[in-house]
Amino acid sequence: MARPLHVRWILPIVVIVAVFALWQSTRALHWRTVKPGMEFATLRGEPFCRHGSSAIAVVRVDPKRIAVRAQHYSRHRSERPFSIVEWQRRTHADVVFNAGQYYPDFGYMGLLVSDGHAVSPRLHPSYKAALVAGPKGGGRDAKVIDLERTPIDPRKPGWAQVAQSFMLFDEHGGVRVRRSDRVANRTVVAQDAKGSLVVIVSEGGYTLADFAEVLSRSNLQLTHAMSMDGGLEAELVLTGPGIHYATFGDWKPGVPSTAPGAMVPLPAVITLGGE
Repeated sequence: MARPLHVRWILPIVVIVAVFALWQSTRALHWRTVKPGMEFATLRGEPFCRHGSSAIAVVRVDPKRIAVRAQHYSRHRSERPFSIVEWQRRTHADVVFNAGQYYPDFGYMGLLVSDGHAVSPRLHPSYKAALVAGPKGGGRDAKVIDLERTPIDPRKPGWAQVAQSFMLFDEHGGVRVRRSDRVANRTVVAQDAKGSLVVIVSEGGYTLADFAEVLSRSNLQLTHAMSMDGGLEAELVLTGPGIHYATFGDWKPGVPSTAPGAMVPLPAVITLGGE
Protein backbone atom coordinates (compact mmCIF):
# COMPACT_ATOMS: atom_id res chain seq x y z
CA MET A 1 0.00 0.00 0.00
CA ALA A 2 1.46 3.37 -1.04
CA ARG A 3 2.14 5.83 1.76
CA PRO A 4 0.51 9.27 1.35
CA LEU A 5 2.79 12.25 0.81
CA HIS A 6 3.22 14.28 3.96
CA VAL A 7 2.11 17.93 3.74
CA ARG A 8 5.62 19.13 4.58
CA TRP A 9 6.80 17.57 1.31
CA ILE A 10 3.86 18.83 -0.75
CA LEU A 11 4.23 22.52 0.12
CA PRO A 12 7.86 22.88 -1.03
CA ILE A 13 6.97 21.13 -4.29
CA VAL A 14 4.10 23.57 -4.89
CA VAL A 15 6.39 26.55 -4.28
CA ILE A 16 9.07 25.17 -6.62
CA VAL A 17 6.54 24.54 -9.39
CA ALA A 18 5.09 28.05 -9.03
CA VAL A 19 8.49 29.73 -9.14
CA PHE A 20 9.56 27.60 -12.12
CA ALA A 21 6.38 28.53 -13.99
CA LEU A 22 7.05 32.23 -13.43
CA TRP A 23 10.70 31.84 -14.45
CA GLN A 24 9.68 30.04 -17.62
CA SER A 25 7.12 32.73 -18.48
CA THR A 26 9.45 35.70 -18.11
CA ARG A 27 12.94 34.50 -19.01
CA ALA A 28 12.65 34.86 -22.79
CA LEU A 29 10.95 38.03 -23.93
CA HIS A 30 10.52 38.46 -27.66
CA TRP A 31 11.07 42.16 -28.35
CA ARG A 32 9.59 43.80 -31.43
CA THR A 33 10.99 47.09 -32.69
CA VAL A 34 8.31 49.80 -32.91
CA LYS A 35 10.82 52.41 -34.10
CA PRO A 36 14.47 53.14 -33.36
CA GLY A 37 14.73 53.56 -29.60
CA MET A 38 11.40 51.85 -28.81
CA GLU A 39 10.62 48.15 -28.32
CA PHE A 40 7.53 46.17 -27.32
CA ALA A 41 7.08 42.75 -25.70
CA THR A 42 4.66 40.85 -23.49
CA LEU A 43 5.35 38.66 -20.49
CA ARG A 44 3.19 36.38 -18.37
CA GLY A 45 2.37 36.95 -14.73
CA GLU A 46 1.60 33.42 -13.56
CA PRO A 47 1.13 32.42 -10.80
CA PHE A 48 0.43 35.89 -9.39
CA CYS A 49 -2.42 37.01 -11.65
CA ARG A 50 -5.61 36.82 -9.58
CA HIS A 51 -8.21 37.45 -12.31
CA GLY A 52 -8.37 37.81 -16.07
CA SER A 53 -5.51 37.57 -18.53
CA SER A 54 -2.05 37.18 -17.02
CA ALA A 55 -0.47 38.97 -20.01
CA ILE A 56 1.57 42.08 -19.26
CA ALA A 57 2.50 44.63 -21.93
CA VAL A 58 6.02 46.07 -21.79
CA VAL A 59 7.30 49.08 -23.73
CA ARG A 60 11.00 49.87 -23.42
CA VAL A 61 12.37 53.17 -24.70
CA ASP A 62 15.69 54.95 -24.91
CA PRO A 63 14.82 58.29 -23.23
CA LYS A 64 17.59 60.05 -25.13
CA ARG A 65 15.91 59.17 -28.44
CA ILE A 66 12.20 59.13 -27.61
CA ALA A 67 10.32 62.20 -26.34
CA VAL A 68 8.41 61.72 -23.07
CA ARG A 69 5.63 64.20 -22.29
CA ALA A 70 3.11 64.65 -19.49
CA GLN A 71 -0.24 65.76 -20.92
CA HIS A 72 -3.32 67.26 -19.25
CA TYR A 73 -6.66 67.94 -20.90
CA SER A 74 -6.69 71.57 -19.71
CA ARG A 75 -3.61 72.20 -21.85
CA HIS A 76 -5.63 71.17 -24.90
CA ARG A 77 -8.28 73.84 -24.32
CA SER A 78 -10.89 71.26 -23.47
CA GLU A 79 -13.52 71.40 -20.75
CA ARG A 80 -13.53 67.62 -20.36
CA PRO A 81 -10.93 64.86 -20.16
CA PHE A 82 -10.40 62.53 -23.10
CA SER A 83 -10.51 58.77 -23.40
CA ILE A 84 -7.15 57.16 -24.11
CA VAL A 85 -8.20 56.61 -27.73
CA GLU A 86 -8.99 60.33 -28.07
CA TRP A 87 -5.63 61.14 -26.48
CA GLN A 88 -3.83 59.08 -29.09
CA ARG A 89 -5.75 60.72 -31.94
CA ARG A 90 -5.04 64.21 -30.65
CA THR A 91 -1.35 63.73 -29.84
CA HIS A 92 -0.41 61.26 -32.60
CA ALA A 93 1.93 59.66 -30.06
CA ASP A 94 3.40 56.21 -30.60
CA VAL A 95 2.44 55.23 -27.05
CA VAL A 96 -0.12 56.67 -24.65
CA PHE A 97 -0.71 55.44 -21.11
CA ASN A 98 -2.46 56.72 -18.01
CA ALA A 99 -0.63 59.05 -15.64
CA GLY A 100 -1.01 59.21 -11.85
CA GLN A 101 -4.11 59.33 -9.72
CA TYR A 102 -6.67 62.12 -9.68
CA TYR A 103 -9.55 63.50 -7.61
CA PRO A 104 -13.26 63.23 -8.52
CA ASP A 105 -13.09 66.74 -10.03
CA PHE A 106 -10.23 65.50 -12.29
CA GLY A 107 -7.62 67.44 -10.35
CA TYR A 108 -4.26 65.64 -10.37
CA MET A 109 -3.04 64.17 -7.08
CA GLY A 110 0.44 65.60 -6.74
CA LEU A 111 2.87 67.57 -8.88
CA LEU A 112 2.14 67.61 -12.60
CA VAL A 113 4.25 69.71 -14.97
CA SER A 114 3.47 69.70 -18.70
CA ASP A 115 5.91 71.36 -21.10
CA GLY A 116 7.22 73.53 -18.27
CA HIS A 117 3.73 74.57 -17.09
CA ALA A 118 2.73 73.54 -13.57
CA VAL A 119 -0.77 72.12 -14.09
CA SER A 120 -0.83 70.88 -10.48
CA PRO A 121 1.86 72.80 -8.56
CA ARG A 122 1.83 70.99 -5.21
CA LEU A 123 3.69 67.89 -4.15
CA HIS A 124 1.59 65.12 -2.63
CA PRO A 125 3.23 64.43 0.75
CA SER A 126 2.67 60.66 0.58
CA TYR A 127 3.80 60.08 -3.00
CA LYS A 128 7.54 59.48 -3.13
CA ALA A 129 8.18 58.97 -6.84
CA ALA A 130 8.14 61.06 -9.99
CA LEU A 131 8.52 60.44 -13.69
CA VAL A 132 10.56 63.36 -15.03
CA ALA A 133 11.61 64.25 -18.57
CA GLY A 134 13.10 67.14 -20.51
CA PRO A 135 16.02 68.38 -18.39
CA LYS A 136 16.24 72.12 -17.85
CA GLY A 137 19.60 72.27 -19.61
CA GLY A 138 18.09 70.98 -22.82
CA GLY A 139 18.23 67.71 -24.71
CA ARG A 140 16.24 64.56 -24.13
CA ASP A 141 16.25 62.39 -21.07
CA ALA A 142 13.71 60.83 -18.70
CA LYS A 143 14.00 59.12 -15.34
CA VAL A 144 12.03 57.62 -12.50
CA ILE A 145 13.10 59.52 -9.39
CA ASP A 146 12.81 58.33 -5.80
CA LEU A 147 11.81 61.51 -3.98
CA GLU A 148 13.10 60.10 -0.70
CA ARG A 149 16.59 60.24 -2.19
CA THR A 150 16.23 63.04 -4.75
CA PRO A 151 13.70 65.68 -3.67
CA ILE A 152 12.12 68.04 -6.20
CA ASP A 153 11.40 71.71 -5.60
CA PRO A 154 7.92 72.21 -7.13
CA ARG A 155 8.75 75.87 -7.78
CA LYS A 156 11.87 74.94 -9.76
CA PRO A 157 11.59 71.25 -10.64
CA GLY A 158 14.40 71.36 -13.19
CA TRP A 159 12.39 69.26 -15.67
CA ALA A 160 9.88 70.25 -18.34
CA GLN A 161 7.72 67.19 -17.61
CA VAL A 162 6.90 65.86 -14.13
CA ALA A 163 4.26 63.33 -13.06
CA GLN A 164 4.25 62.42 -9.36
CA SER A 165 2.99 59.13 -7.98
CA PHE A 166 4.19 56.50 -5.48
CA MET A 167 7.14 54.12 -5.41
CA LEU A 168 6.47 50.45 -6.06
CA PHE A 169 9.97 49.22 -5.25
CA ASP A 170 13.26 51.06 -4.82
CA GLU A 171 16.87 50.54 -5.86
CA HIS A 172 17.46 48.33 -2.84
CA GLY A 173 14.66 45.99 -3.90
CA GLY A 174 12.43 47.13 -1.06
CA VAL A 175 8.71 47.02 -1.84
CA ARG A 176 7.30 50.44 -0.95
CA VAL A 177 3.60 49.58 -0.89
CA ARG A 178 1.51 47.95 1.80
CA ARG A 179 0.38 44.40 1.23
CA SER A 180 -3.31 44.35 0.41
CA ASP A 181 -5.85 41.98 -1.10
CA ARG A 182 -7.05 44.66 -3.51
CA VAL A 183 -6.85 43.31 -7.06
CA ALA A 184 -6.80 45.59 -10.11
CA ASN A 185 -5.18 46.21 -13.46
CA ARG A 186 -1.81 47.92 -12.97
CA THR A 187 0.30 50.56 -14.72
CA VAL A 188 3.96 50.86 -13.72
CA VAL A 189 6.82 53.00 -15.00
CA ALA A 190 10.30 51.72 -14.24
CA GLN A 191 13.94 52.21 -15.05
CA ASP A 192 16.29 49.39 -15.95
CA ALA A 193 19.98 48.82 -15.39
CA LYS A 194 20.85 50.44 -18.74
CA GLY A 195 18.84 53.59 -18.02
CA SER A 196 15.97 52.70 -20.34
CA LEU A 197 12.46 53.75 -19.40
CA VAL A 198 10.13 50.77 -19.13
CA VAL A 199 6.32 51.10 -19.20
CA ILE A 200 4.39 48.07 -17.92
CA VAL A 201 0.61 47.61 -18.06
CA SER A 202 -1.25 44.46 -17.02
CA GLU A 203 -4.21 43.03 -18.90
CA GLY A 204 -5.54 41.30 -15.77
CA GLY A 205 -5.83 41.89 -12.04
CA TYR A 206 -2.93 41.78 -9.59
CA THR A 207 -2.31 43.04 -6.08
CA LEU A 208 0.37 45.72 -5.99
CA ALA A 209 2.73 43.58 -3.91
CA ASP A 210 2.29 40.61 -6.25
CA PHE A 211 2.89 42.80 -9.28
CA ALA A 212 6.11 44.05 -7.69
CA GLU A 213 7.12 40.40 -7.22
CA VAL A 214 6.42 39.57 -10.87
CA LEU A 215 8.52 42.50 -12.08
CA SER A 216 11.41 41.96 -9.70
CA ARG A 217 11.60 38.26 -10.73
CA SER A 218 11.45 39.04 -14.46
CA ASN A 219 14.51 39.41 -16.66
CA LEU A 220 13.72 43.07 -17.33
CA GLN A 221 16.59 44.06 -15.00
CA LEU A 222 14.54 46.81 -13.40
CA THR A 223 16.35 48.89 -10.80
CA HIS A 224 13.31 50.73 -9.40
CA ALA A 225 9.69 51.37 -10.31
CA MET A 226 6.74 53.64 -9.61
CA SER A 227 3.03 52.86 -9.82
CA MET A 228 0.57 55.01 -11.73
CA ASP A 229 -3.22 54.80 -11.40
CA GLY A 230 -4.75 51.31 -11.49
CA GLY A 231 -8.12 49.71 -12.17
CA LEU A 232 -10.12 50.81 -15.20
CA GLU A 233 -7.67 53.68 -15.68
CA ALA A 234 -4.74 51.28 -16.27
CA GLU A 235 -4.63 51.68 -20.05
CA LEU A 236 -2.13 51.66 -22.87
CA VAL A 237 -2.32 52.26 -26.61
CA LEU A 238 0.64 51.56 -28.90
CA THR A 239 0.70 52.08 -32.63
CA GLY A 240 3.52 51.78 -35.11
CA PRO A 241 4.42 50.34 -38.52
CA GLY A 242 3.03 46.82 -38.53
CA ILE A 243 2.25 46.79 -34.81
CA HIS A 244 -0.85 47.88 -32.91
CA TYR A 245 -1.66 47.01 -29.31
CA ALA A 246 -4.13 48.26 -26.73
CA THR A 247 -5.28 47.26 -23.27
CA PHE A 248 -8.12 49.19 -21.70
CA GLY A 249 -8.31 48.09 -18.09
CA ASP A 250 -11.76 46.59 -18.62
CA TRP A 251 -11.28 43.71 -16.20
CA LYS A 252 -13.97 43.16 -13.57
CA PRO A 253 -13.95 40.13 -11.22
CA GLY A 254 -16.38 37.48 -12.42
CA VAL A 255 -18.14 39.77 -14.88
CA PRO A 256 -17.69 39.64 -18.68
CA SER A 257 -16.57 42.98 -20.09
CA THR A 258 -19.49 44.97 -21.53
CA ALA A 259 -18.15 48.53 -21.14
CA PRO A 260 -14.53 48.81 -22.28
CA GLY A 261 -12.23 50.88 -20.13
CA ALA A 262 -11.39 52.85 -23.27
CA MET A 263 -14.44 54.95 -22.40
CA VAL A 264 -12.95 56.07 -19.07
CA PRO A 265 -12.03 59.80 -19.13
CA LEU A 266 -8.35 60.33 -18.35
CA PRO A 267 -7.45 63.87 -17.28
CA ALA A 268 -3.72 63.18 -17.54
CA VAL A 269 -1.63 60.80 -19.65
CA ILE A 270 1.98 60.22 -20.58
CA THR A 271 2.89 60.12 -24.27
CA LEU A 272 5.97 58.59 -25.86
CA GLY A 273 7.25 59.61 -29.28
CA GLY A 274 5.03 60.73 -32.10
CA GLU A 275 7.21 63.69 -32.93
